[in-house]
Amino acid sequence: MFNRLAALLLLLSIPSLAFAQSGSVSGKVTDPEGAVVPGANVLIVGTTLGSSTDENGEYMIDDVPVGDHTVEVRFLGFSTQTQYTTVVQGQSSSVNFQLSEDEMLLDAVVVTGTRSVGRSAMQSATPIDKIDVTALEKQGNGDMTETLKNIVPSFAATPLTGDGSAFVRPTSLRGLPPDDVLILMNSKRRHRSSLIAHFGAAMNVGAHAADIGMIPSIGLKSVEVLRDGAAAQYGSDAIAGVINFLLNDSDEGLTVQTQLGQWYEGETDYKVAANAGFPLTENGFLNVSGEYSFNSELSRGVQHAAAVGVPGAKDPAMNWGRPESSGFRSVFNAGIDLNETTKLYAFGNFADTYGAYSFFYRAPGKAGALEPVPTNPNDPSQGNFCWCDTFPAGFTPNLKGRQQDISFVGGVKGELSSGVAYDVSGSYGSNRMEYELNGSLNASWGPDSQTDFSPGDLKQEDLNFNADFSYPVQENLNLAGGLEYRKETYSMFEGDEQSWKAGPWAQVGQLVDPATGDNYGAPGINSNGFAGTNPAVAGEFSGSNYAAYLDAEFDVNEDLLLAAALRYEDFSEFGTTTNGKLAARYNLNSRFTLRGAYSTGFRAPTPGQANVTVITTSFDGVTGQQVQEGTVAPTHPLAVGLGGKALVPEDATNISFGLAARASQYLSLTVDAYQIDVDSRIIKSRSLAVSGDPSFSELAFYTNSLSTSTRGIDVVAVWNGSLNTDVSLALNYNETEVTGQEEVGGQLPVSASVIHNIENNLPKTRLSASVVHDFGKLSASVRANYYSGTIDERGTREEVDPAALIDLELSYKVNANLTLVGGANNILNTYPTKIDTRLSQGMPYPRRTPIGYHGGMTYLRAVWNM
Repeated sequence: MFNRLAALLLLLSIPSLAFAQSGSVSGKVTDPEGAVVPGANVLIVGTTLGSSTDENGEYMIDDVPVGDHTVEVRFLGFSTQTQYTTVVQGQSSSVNFQLSEDEMLLDAVVVTGTRSVGRSAMQSATPIDKIDVTALEKQGNGDMTETLKNIVPSFAATPLTGDGSAFVRPTSLRGLPPDDVLILMNSKRRHRSSLIAHFGAAMNVGAHAADIGMIPSIGLKSVEVLRDGAAAQYGSDAIAGVINFLLNDSDEGLTVQTQLGQWYEGETDYKVAANAGFPLTENGFLNVSGEYSFNSELSRGVQHAAAVGVPGAKDPAMNWGRPESSGFRSVFNAGIDLNETTKLYAFGNFADTYGAYSFFYRAPGKAGALEPVPTNPNDPSQGNFCWCDTFPAGFTPNLKGRQQDISFVGGVKGELSSGVAYDVSGSYGSNRMEYELNGSLNASWGPDSQTDFSPGDLKQEDLNFNADFSYPVQENLNLAGGLEYRKETYSMFEGDEQSWKAGPWAQVGQLVDPATGDNYGAPGINSNGFAGTNPAVAGEFSGSNYAAYLDAEFDVNEDLLLAAALRYEDFSEFGTTTNGKLAARYNLNSRFTLRGAYSTGFRAPTPGQANVTVITTSFDGVTGQQVQEGTVAPTHPLAVGLGGKALVPEDATNISFGLAARASQYLSLTVDAYQIDVDSRIIKSRSLAVSGDPSFSELAFYTNSLSTSTRGIDVVAVWNGSLNTDVSLALNYNETEVTGQEEVGGQLPVSASVIHNIENNLPKTRLSASVVHDFGKLSASVRANYYSGTIDERGTREEVDPAALIDLELSYKVNANLTLVGGANNILNTYPTKIDTRLSQGMPYPRRTPIGYHGGMTYLRAVWNM
């Protein structure tokens, strides 16, 4: 792999050939209205030759080799344009350009956070990032979550953790959990994952969010990130902001990408992806994208202390690192104009992914599953049986997860003769997680235990119907309104009987082992490592809601914009909620703009959070009583006895104020400060002791017990256009404070250690900087990501030092159809601070550090455009 990368780098470094015979290229550059454009960059593609237009919009490039050439012009805010010309010896070839505006640059028109047509990101009353497909493609990781983490500093992602959370990566925007961020595709709400994050970084525990990892980047035209509260506009979840994935809508062309990556430790990843556009009659389009990827298991641990010296034990006995994963992801996007005012559209996705995660190592000779039990559960005199004979080196259960993710959206939109624009749509989305547990056992079934289990699947289904209307009352006033119906269904499916049921050996702890004279150990009851779903708690749980909203945007004059939104929702589970938003933007002059917003918001508890039950059962070795522990619904009688009650929505208040500046034709700057206060935050309680019921020892449930305040600032600077160099700098400072905790049954349900984790587990400062330079056929980019220090969330809360990761990419355009790319992520092979908290378990790094602990990787990518 490294030899191939070196060969590619050598190829990219070959200088352009010099030609003795030459001519020149000259011309004029104008804007769409015909006005001259001074300062535009003009270059001869494939060479280092270039020039800039003068005050009259004119340019001259001398010493251009004789022959056919492509001339390219670039200027901030306009589309890059090319023309072909033939240079004749001693003569000047004339090439003139008339530029057209480009939505993908700084004045990009956005559709998120506004219902007015033609509103640009720089002229919006709230901060919106528009990330074009070029920026997405320059990320060599092949993962949508990692891509956004690298581009948007206020977006964080920690490594995959344990149990089901090993298959859906924990994320955060502005320090808030992923279900406080609304995910859209083509401006329509995405369905949630079936996974509720029972494990993860403190703020993420209990989160039930959409999985953006199901979206292939090759199918996108752009991504818009609204960094402001928007629940009054979009409904539940939009407390921290909105991420809108806009699909490719081209009706022609074929793009094929292949990528091969190798980690510095030797593991290999690969991805193959394709996008194709087709005309759908003369008035429509169909665009289809798909990718298949494989990511190797990454092991960055050392040997587990209990496995040292154990004959036959795997080294390391358990894996600390990214689980192995693979999968197919696809999207489609289609539309057809029925007439000049009416359009049918449809889009959706299908994904089928797989992952495998290993649990903690179970050592031989330790109390638990590898202890002897009587061969006959009723007669110890017949001798003993021990699974230690089957697993002499111990065992490490392995959990496999297969996700099938499906969505379909269909609708019609257009404009009535009255001028009212309408969009009526329906959508269905589902995500199903199928679990398989291998290399485990249920000790209560003795020698009859199976070693492979199906613990029970999970499924999330979302159904949405929307009717949206917009009307330009006059040129400077736009009114919008709409209706919405939503239904969410969460299903838990029964697992294999042995995965949850006590077997005949369940109470052998009451018997005496003749070999030792002591009682046998009390065997665990459930599949070891991951308990199956008991039929008593399996089932289908649903909730629905109706919503109505009004939205207005009023351009008082050329400088002042006022916007307001009001939304009313009625939920079947807990009643009604009303939220509003006020926003304003004022142009101080042609270069500087002030903007600010105040809004209230909410996040409704999901049917999954309100009903999920995960129970682990064992038998007390002294009393012989069955003892249960785990997570129960907050309305379960035992939870109610401890102070539990039906969940209500989180309530939020969001205040933001910022400045947007066009410092020059090349430089833009935005600075936005914000504060987000959340009351009645939904979070899982710690395990609380149960009294009065000998069948339960302790349990946890979801509560509305916390109040938090999050403050921060975003700074984004972009220098684009001069000398073929683009520079971007983005800074986020964010801190969260737990401002209150409501007692539940006279107890504080969230421990002091968890509160400390909420306030300190994520970096307070993120800085991202990138430089991209175009040499013609060759382009180079360097990106740096800085993370301030954090703490490890376990044990003594060891400090984790600040860290910076450096990425490098070189791209060479072989011809009009083929581009070769070589690069390295974390090229300096930076790892987080080593800690001692889990060293005895084989983990030398903080488990949930946002910089990861996998080291560097190199990659090669080939892109064919046809």
